[in-house]
Amino acid sequence: MRLLLRSALAGAVVALLLLLLLQWPTRDSDSELKLVMAFALAPFPLSMVAALLARLPAWPIVGLVAPFAMLGVALIQPDYDPWVSDENLSLSLLIAVPAVTGFMLTALLFALLIGKTAGPLAVDATKGDTVA
Repeated sequence: MRLLLRSALAGAVVALLLLLLLQWPTRDSDSELKLVMAFALAPFPLSMVAALLARLPAWPIVGLVAPFAMLGVALIQPDYDPWVSDENLSLSLLIAVPAVTGFMLTALLFALLIGKTAGPLAVDATKGDTVA
């Protein structure tokens, strides 16, 4: 359970930093294009750092795959405009829900694939004892 909490917090930090990036002031269409490119590429280094700081298992792989999972969740999520009256909240949900969900799914998948538990001790299946 701690793994899901740490991955959700890492996703929330990435979402918060992406939302802060969207507040960057733009002057013309060239600066808007640069902002879009930065917003498209920013999840990769942010995810790597967040996965490292959250001490997720296989953090380099999780940090690399999580932005793709975020994109996949963003494509299948519903439109929040009919449910939420505030446009800023709708945009925040459009970014935050995929970031948190993508991180949780990716961290859980790789934890299951490599066989690590979220706790400080892991059980060695071949010996039946706990190892540090």
